[in-house]
Amino acid sequence: MPLDRDAVRRVLRRATTLADGHDELPADVDRIDADTLVAAAAEVGIPEDAVRRALTVEQLGAPPTQHGALLGPAVVVVDEELDGEAADVLAAIDRWLVGGHHMRRDRLHATTGTWTRRRGVLGSTYRSLRHVTGEGFLGDLERIDVIGLDTGVGTCVVRVIADRRRERRARGVAGAAVGGVTTAGAVVGAVALGPWLLLVAPATVAVGTGIAVSGRRRARRVEGEIDRVLDSVQHGDRPARLVPHLARRALGR
Repeated sequence: MPLDRDAVRRVLRRATTLADGHDELPADVDRIDADTLVAAAAEVGIPEDAVRRALTVEQLGAPPTQHGALLGPAVVVVDEELDGEAADVLAAIDRWLVGGHHMRRDRLHATTGTWTRRRGVLGSTYRSLRHVTGEGFLGDLERIDVIGLDTGVGTCVVRVIADRRRERRARGVAGAAVGGVTTAGAVVGAVALGPWLLLVAPATVAVGTGIAVSGRRRARRVEGEIDRVLDSVQHGDRPARLVPHLARRALGR
């Protein structure tokens, strides 16, 4: 698919970064196909593999917009380039999300996959047991989507999209409820017992806000957990089996 002028410049800018130091760009063009772009970049000294890697990132498109200063973003997006073919990398990610975070696989293809929160008593039990080991926190998310595209140079670019809207709503409601109800109680108490009780109101609002702000920490934790999964995939690690893992922890090993 031909790229327009803005896409070409984004690809070349990214490719020069990947190539560590090349700063010359071909002249502006209205539209150009990928092979022509690779050839043009090679003429000014930008390596082919850097351009193809940058082209793959461009194919992913812009990540979903992330909003939410107080509660943290509703969607956490992590992009990474990993060694290996996309199909193999997605299979490894599947092992971690299913075996290590106890999510349910809804769809897994060569370049895309979708996992959702495992419901029911069994899902909750597995998650709780895994949490005891300090692992498995992605399993609390409502949904995770993964896209993987081969760069053609032995790597693939992966985008992980984690949906935390359910948990974000819960924190927002909890924060509003605690702040609103306790402040209202302080006002009613002030009418009945004296205005000094209104001094409690700012503290209760702070408690409610604290519950909401903890959502930002949770968003950062989700991003960190995704990074850990991708790092484990990069190094060929596999998730520990739950029962042997618990047994080793019980024995202090």
